[in-house]
Amino acid sequence: MPGGDTRSVLFFPPFPTFMECGKGCRLYDVDGNTYIDFLNNYTSLVLGHAHPQVVKAANLQSEKGTIYAAPAKSQIDLAREICARLPSTDKVPFCNSAPEATITPIRLARFYSRKSKILKFEGGYHGSHDVVEISVKPSLDAVGPLKRPRCVPENRGIPEKVLQDCMIVPFNHRRVFTETLKAHHDTLAAVIVEPIMGSCGMIPASRNFLETVRADTRAYNIPLIFDEIISFRLSNGGAQELYDVLPDITTLGKLIGGGYPIGGIAGQEALMANFSPLSRPYLKHSGTFNGNGVSMAAGLQTLKALTPSEIDRINILGDQLRDRLLDIIHHAGIHAQVTGMGSLAQIHFTDQPVVSWRSAATVHTVLQEILHLLLLDHGIFTAPRGMLNLSTAMHKTEVAVFCDAFEECLREMKPFMPSS
Repeated sequence: MPGGDTRSVLFFPPFPTFMECGKGCRLYDVDGNTYIDFLNNYTSLVLGHAHPQVVKAANLQSEKGTIYAAPAKSQIDLAREICARLPSTDKVPFCNSAPEATITPIRLARFYSRKSKILKFEGGYHGSHDVVEISVKPSLDAVGPLKRPRCVPENRGIPEKVLQDCMIVPFNHRRVFTETLKAHHDTLAAVIVEPIMGSCGMIPASRNFLETVRADTRAYNIPLIFDEIISFRLSNGGAQELYDVLPDITTLGKLIGGGYPIGGIAGQEALMANFSPLSRPYLKHSGTFNGNGVSMAAGLQTLKALTPSEIDRINILGDQLRDRLLDIIHHAGIHAQVTGMGSLAQIHFTDQPVVSWRSAATVHTVLQEILHLLLLDHGIFTAPRGMLNLSTAMHKTEVAVFCDAFEECLREMKPFMPSS
């Protein structure tokens, strides 16, 4: 496999760690090392690895067959559970991945509005397809002025003409968003935003910012898409329930599949009806494995186990973790920030408050990489960029172990770091 893996985000020099198995909140590599897993497959394993009820549900479904080329009750069961949780949702069609779950509502918005452009936010990651792989992690030399950010393709594989269908606005900047929408609303098919920006640093939106985005899109009748693929875990009804801001469409993935491939497009009846073959015209939505039974069964069992009390428990653990990390950073006398919300967190080696991509991009990347490797040596598994999250398999003991390891890592790194 190119680079030794089939998923580029998992690579780190000199080579990625190969795992043998996972159980609960722990991973075991092929060399016999054990790690507490604070990555959880980039937030998708909210119950940890091989949760007994999820394994049982998946196995029972496998024995009955995985996919039938026909509707199945398991699809209805999972869709009903999601609709019951998300306050903005009437209907849910499924797909097989998070990129499908973001490209499909964009296509729906274009179909509905008969416009082509979308607006996304600088630093926002919405999967690997052309129209959203723009200004994901642009160089600060290329971003342009704050009031008129440039569309920066993520790589040379993005055609130049695709840039013409995308507009970029800085995250958490209400005035720039309002002014941009006022000037360009007649060309915009949709606005897509993460309530918690994941890839660029676990950065929460301010309440006023999200309220402005909702009010302005509603005023111009522009469909608003919330990418809750990461943030859905934060409450029974996702980040939209916490913020009390309801989108027109919600993209889902990761945890709703219980560790199996999945994506979901949740939305209001008026928009979702465009997928129905009973409508004329209608937007075709197909995929050989859409709604496969194993993902449906595992996802439903995951949501049943992810009760409001369990969500509250790991959110409180996350709050305690971030507070403790900030205390350690302060006493170590170094420049670093900790962002996140609830069970989500990220460590940034920068002296700037991290509220958008432009501040997140000031991190000392070499220090981030060194911390990652040192944490591995201490039996802690995180993302190389400093991102971490909790699962329901964790308790105060695991958080304490992480904090002790982090404190020791900073002591080892201190001689090579600028002091505050």
